[in-house]
Amino acid sequence: MQIKCLKLRIKTLAPFLITNNTGDPNMVSTREYISGTIVLGALAGLYIKKENLNQAHKDNNFRKWFLSGSIKFANAYIVAYDDRGQPQCNIPIPISIQKNKADENEIYDLLCSDKVGSMVTTKRINGFGKFESGLFYEQEVRKSLNFHHERDVAKGTTKEGMIFNYESIDAGQTFEATITGEEKDLKEMCAYYGKSFFVNIGRSRSVQYGRARFNFIKAEPEDIPVNSCKPEDKYGDLERGEVILTLLSDTIIYNDHGFSTTDKNVLEKALQDKLGIDLKIKKAFLRTGEIENFVSVWKLRKPSEQCISMGSCVLVTGANDEKLKQLQKNGLGERTHEGFGRVAVGIQNKAKISRENYGEAQVSIGNRPAKANEIAIAAVKNYIRTKIEINAIDDCAKFKSFLPTKSLMAKLDVALKSRNPRAFKSYLDSLRKTAKDQLQKCHNGEENLFEFLQSKKVGIDIDLENKIRNYCMDIGNFNAKADNEFIELLYKSYFEVFFSSMRKAKKTEREG
Repeated sequence: MQIKCLKLRIKTLAPFLITNNTGDPNMVSTREYISGTIVLGALAGLYIKKENLNQAHKDNNFRKWFLSGSIKFANAYIVAYDDRGQPQCNIPIPISIQKNKADENEIYDLLCSDKVGSMVTTKRINGFGKFESGLFYEQEVRKSLNFHHERDVAKGTTKEGMIFNYESIDAGQTFEATITGEEKDLKEMCAYYGKSFFVNIGRSRSVQYGRARFNFIKAEPEDIPVNSCKPEDKYGDLERGEVILTLLSDTIIYNDHGFSTTDKNVLEKALQDKLGIDLKIKKAFLRTGEIENFVSVWKLRKPSEQCISMGSCVLVTGANDEKLKQLQKNGLGERTHEGFGRVAVGIQNKAKISRENYGEAQVSIGNRPAKANEIAIAAVKNYIRTKIEINAIDDCAKFKSFLPTKSLMAKLDVALKSRNPRAFKSYLDSLRKTAKDQLQKCHNGEENLFEFLQSKKVGIDIDLENKIRNYCMDIGNFNAKADNEFIELLYKSYFEVFFSSMRKAKKTEREG
C-alpha cells in the first residue's frame, strides 16, 4: 500500500462565506480558509449529483472515498504569489511567532528562545504565512463586508429597517489543499472528476456566493512532502534532541473517557501512543477552540468537540525521525480524514526571524443602502468612543494619592457639559485658589492634575487601528478626524468618565 497525495487548488470565482460564529445576530462572519470538511463535502455532493444517488452510503466508490476515512482531505489555505509570479502555499502562523509591539518588523519565535529581552513586549500575529531560509512571509486573506436587507418572505419585499451584513472572502483568490490516500484510489478519483471542475460551496451558495473552480495541479498522485528532522542533531537554535511540532489544523484529542480535551498531558500521551516512543513535551503554546459542523445530508449538526486550535505548537524531546515522518503523513487525533490533526515538523527553528511581505490584503466594502451607511458610521463612532472612555479610566487610575474632593469633581463635570474644550480650559484658569491647590496636589508621577486637565488632548489616532481608519474613510466618505462635532463629543465623553472614575476612587479611598 503506497500513500500519495493530490494537490488541489481552489479559485474563488465569487465571494465565499464560510460561516464563523461571532455571537452577533446581525453579522455573519467568515473563516479565512476552506476546511477539509468542506472540501470533502463539496466532492461528495458533486458525486451524489452526478450519480443521482438516493442512498449514497451503498455506493462502493462513495463509501471508499468519503466514508471509510482512508482518504484524507486537508484544509485549503491561501496561496500567495512571489515577485516571479510563482504560487506559494501558506500555513496558519504558529502562536509562538510574535512581533514586538514597539517595532512590528521585529519577529520572534518564543518557543525557540526565552532570551527576547525583559523590556520587549510581544503580541501574536494572526493569519497565514510561510517560513523559508530564516525569512517569514505574511499573507492575509482579502475580505469584504456586504450589507443586505432582510426579506419578508410572505410579502415578497424587504423588511423596513432590518439590515444585516455578510463578511465574505473576495473572489479572485486561490487556496490550496492536499488529498492523501492510496495511490490507486487517488488516480480513480482524479480520473472521475477530471482535472478541473466547478462547485458551489459555503453559505448562500444558491445565490451570489460560493462559486469556485477546483483544479488538480497534477493528474498523477505524488509523494507526500514531509520534513526530515533528526532530533539527535542540533537543529537551528534548538538544543540537541529537541524538535518543534506545529499543528497545521485544529486537532481533536480524546481522553481515556472518550471525551475531547485540550489538556497538555493528554496531548503528550496521544503523541506517545501514536509514535510508540517516550516523547516528552518540554514547552507548549496551545490555544483551544470548539468545532461544530453542519452536515447538509443529515440536515443536522455534528456534536461539538473541544479542539487544540491550528497554530498551536510544542517543543518536544525524545522523538524519532522516521516516526515523525509518519506523523506528518497520517495526522494526529480524531477525524483526520476531514482535515483535522495535521502536523508539521521542524518548520520552526529560529529564535529571531526576518520579516518579508507578499503584499497587504485589503478589506473592501460592498454596495450598501443609505441606511446601512448610517448604521455603520454609528457603529464606528461607538467603537471610538468606547476606546476613548477606556483610556479615561486608565488615565484616572494613575492618580493614586491626594485625590480632589467629590464635590470639586462634580463641579468640573457640570462645567464641562456646558462648554466647548477651549472654554472649559479657560474655566479651569478661573478656579479659586483652594480648588487649584487640590488639583495641583494630586499627581500621577509625571504631572499634577491641574496640568493634566489643561494639556490633555483627546484624539483618535492612537485608538483607531489602520483597518478601522480605512474603513471609516470608505463609509460614505466619513472622516472621523474631520468631524469637529464628533471630536468635541469625544473630549466631553473622556472627561465625563474621568471625573466619574475620580469620584469613585475618592469614595473608595474614604471608605478604606
